[in-house]
Amino acid sequence: MLGEGIYEFFYSFGSLGMLFGLFLILVVDAMIFPALPELFAVLVFSWNPSLIWAVFILITACSAEVVGNSSLYYLVKKAKLPRFIKRTMEKYINLLVLQDEKIILMNRIAPVVPFVGAFIAACNWDYRRSILYIMIGGIVKYSFLLILVGIFNVMYDRRSAQLITLTAVVILIGVSFLLSFISRKRLKSVQRLKEVKE
Repeated sequence: MLGEGIYEFFYSFGSLGMLFGLFLILVVDAMIFPALPELFAVLVFSWNPSLIWAVFILITACSAEVVGNSSLYYLVKKAKLPRFIKRTMEKYINLLVLQDEKIILMNRIAPVVPFVGAFIAACNWDYRRSILYIMIGGIVKYSFLLILVGIFNVMYDRRSAQLITLTAVVILIGVSFLLSFISRKRLKSVQRLKEVKE
């Protein structure tokens, strides 16, 4: 897995190297392709499950998400997407329950909007509000994960805690993708109904 390979590489550079690796994973996840940053954040935290380390991970994760999404936002703004791509993105958003920046918060539970930075630009969402939602969503999601890891570390020995934590994170990611899949299927049904009515 990509995350574990990067973890092994940056582990040799100590705590700063691992934070930098986490930062890169999150930027890649925001800009290019899904890189399972939750799993990597948990691996980095399990190296030193302490409150101060959790704070550093939270700061790194939120900073990386802001950098990744902002970079993609500015790239899309500068590149000026072709009209048909922009229209397709806007149509997609119009099918969702929430059709503005608030979808960013819902996206943390069921990721139905990929490449959020691109959608912020294409749909002309308020940039500051969008970044605020990205930060709030990141803080809530990663805090929950790190608290979960902390609880397991108190309840079990280190090795068992890591195994239980990784299993829990994989299940959470699986549930998240399942919710995303269900949401997308519903969207396709709604789109077909609209096309039939037209």
